[in-house]
Amino acid sequence: MHRGIWHERLTAINRNSTETNDDCETRKKWYFPSAVIEATHMEWIVRQILVHLGLFSTLRRLTEEIVQFHENLNISLTDKEITTFQSRRPDEVAFNENDKQCVFLELTRPMNSVASSDDGDWAERKESEKNARYALHRYFINHLSTQKGKPWTSERYICSTVVC
Repeated sequence: MHRGIWHERLTAINRNSTETNDDCETRKKWYFPSAVIEATHMEWIVRQILVHLGLFSTLRRLTEEIVQFHENLNISLTDKEITTFQSRRPDEVAFNENDKQCVFLELTRPMNSVASSDDGDWAERKESEKNARYALHRYFINHLSTQKGKPWTSERYICSTVVC
């Protein structure tokens, strides 16, 4: 249910945003690909994000880049792990073409009732989990961007809302 609410909010932000790029007054600064059409919600997987950023030419080349990237980190991947890596789906993604920013948006509801537990602070634990979820993906985008001479950077933001 909360994804539907987020889709409505991002669609409204996308539709009503007045901030434009400096070089083009008709092009909005931020682009939310899953929030273009109100009737549909299509979440992008990492492979689609990489296509949008122009960071690889063929699926075979992308697979080679993923394997090489992980090997440089001393991580060996199975074919299934390679597929999983490129098929991962953030809650939402936003692009700022002018500033070359790719932002993974993690959508969450605040947990007012759980201040802490025996395992430590709930909010802190969730923040760590959300940081780890796409850390390698963001690092891969930043690495590939630098390697290809394309100035994209990738970040992650947590967006919270109250769902009644």
